[in-house]
Amino acid sequence: MESGQFGSYRIESLIGRGGMGEVYRAWDTEHERTVALKVLSEHLAADRGYRERFRREAHAAARLNEPHVVPIHRYGEIDGRLFLDMRLVQGDDVATVLHREGRMAPERAVSLVSQVAQALDAAHADGLVHRDVKPSNVLLTGSGDGEFAYLVDFGIARSTADAQGPSLTMTGAALGSFDYMAPERFLERPVDRRVDVYALACVLFECLTGRRPFPREGLAAQMFAHVNTPVDRPSTLVPGLPAGLDAVIAQGMAKDPAARQATAGELAAQARAALRAGPARTEVVVPQLPPHPVQRPAPQTVGFTAPSGGGGWSGPPPGWTGGGTGPGWGAPPPPAPSRTSPALVAALVATVVVAVLVVVVVVATRGGDGGDVVATSGSATATTTSAGPTTTTAASTTSTPGTTSSPATTGPAGGDDALLDRLPADFDPADCEENSLPGDGADAAVRCSAAISGPVPRSGNFYGYPDTDTLQEAFRGDVDRQGLTEMDSLADCATARGWIDYAGQDGERAGSVACFVNADGDGVVAWTQEDARAEGFVFISDGETRLAELFDWWNDPAKSDFQAG
Repeated sequence: MESGQFGSYRIESLIGRGGMGEVYRAWDTEHERTVALKVLSEHLAADRGYRERFRREAHAAARLNEPHVVPIHRYGEIDGRLFLDMRLVQGDDVATVLHREGRMAPERAVSLVSQVAQALDAAHADGLVHRDVKPSNVLLTGSGDGEFAYLVDFGIARSTADAQGPSLTMTGAALGSFDYMAPERFLERPVDRRVDVYALACVLFECLTGRRPFPREGLAAQMFAHVNTPVDRPSTLVPGLPAGLDAVIAQGMAKDPAARQATAGELAAQARAALRAGPARTEVVVPQLPPHPVQRPAPQTVGFTAPSGGGGWSGPPPGWTGGGTGPGWGAPPPPAPSRTSPALVAALVATVVVAVLVVVVVVATRGGDGGDVVATSGSATATTTSAGPTTTTAASTTSTPGTTSSPATTGPAGGDDALLDRLPADFDPADCEENSLPGDGADAAVRCSAAISGPVPRSGNFYGYPDTDTLQEAFRGDVDRQGLTEMDSLADCATARGWIDYAGQDGERAGSVACFVNADGDGVVAWTQEDARAEGFVFISDGETRLAELFDWWNDPAKSDFQAG
């Protein structure tokens, strides 16, 4: 049906052909408009069960009112053929763009994935699972900052109620494209929206690297890889990519659906956070050897494929919970190892370390909007003997009556001019006042009102320390009291609770950062900056929904960096 009449539609040209039918450019004579007309294969209409499901799901898809979903004007059956009448969108699909231009800049890749995530979240909220998210089903229009992404081809979408079983057509061919198919679909297990999250992570991987996640020959090899093989880290394939994107994709492509991001929007938010982290805010990572290069074979897909020549077609701290009533912290991971020279490694072989654990009860007052926190933690006394000088760090011991939220003792006021001079640039010293010392070795403390760029952060508390050892010990104590665990990626800070070391522009460790929501529901980002010997706590209301905003602020060194002391 390259031309001619199809009901009230005058066929003008073929846009694409796939296993389920064809897509045509057509003129709707009844409504006098050009449309994209998808006409399904005749054998599908002959299947009564499929025909009923098609009508039901087409009706659901037509209800979607999301800018990144191509609108469906009409659907039905003409001359024994099922059809979808959709808006015609002029543009190239992502597969064509990648073939023509190669991998995308991270900013562009994350932007289009975020737009597709909006479409998927809208579909999932309406009970639809797309099941065929892939580059050729994402259309792009516009350019630069105005580039707009559409998710197309809901032709094989199924409701979550219908998705609890094998996802095979009557001919036995899997619906969707093997290159982007979640493991549970190969295993014919029940599926839900997380198969779309998996596929979206695959699309992000391909946009960033220019190759499919598992470039394997043959269906059997594809199945084995998706079910058993961990995906390569994109940063090992493309030097300079934010390392945080590795963790985002690894989670999105987890073999166990329960380990993936819960929604497409969550994956997109983590990707944006990883992107914003950039080279100035990256976690300290251990380099791994890149995988052996693999020649890319032709992809195996079932469904719509564009004809040669491309072309478009129709077209979405944690404050502190636990011990205290104000900002507090959590579970102690061991301190990150510092970089060592061969000579130092040799000296450490002769090191004898004797650690004596003592119970330390800490009563800390962080003041300001954070409130008070009382917690109990362990500390240690360590004596080190090596080729260098011997150092001894003694643990302090303070008692406190029970678990009251008020401190048993109040530290002296801190806040000397030296700390005010080191404040992050986005805080005006004139809007700050002296605060009580927390009793963790800090020698200066101030609390400040809203940042200059406001309204984020709402407020901040800052502490100065005499040396980096005391600073690190204070941070570890905070982490201990709050029960925080080490995060896999700096990008997790926008949506999770935990801590991680971060690196400066030179790639070396600059300090540690923690994110969480406190007992009052405030979002908190706390961090140390070792060259300034300082620790900061910044706060935002409605932490469960706005923690990412606070992390965005911290992630801009021009606003959050202390002045080196």
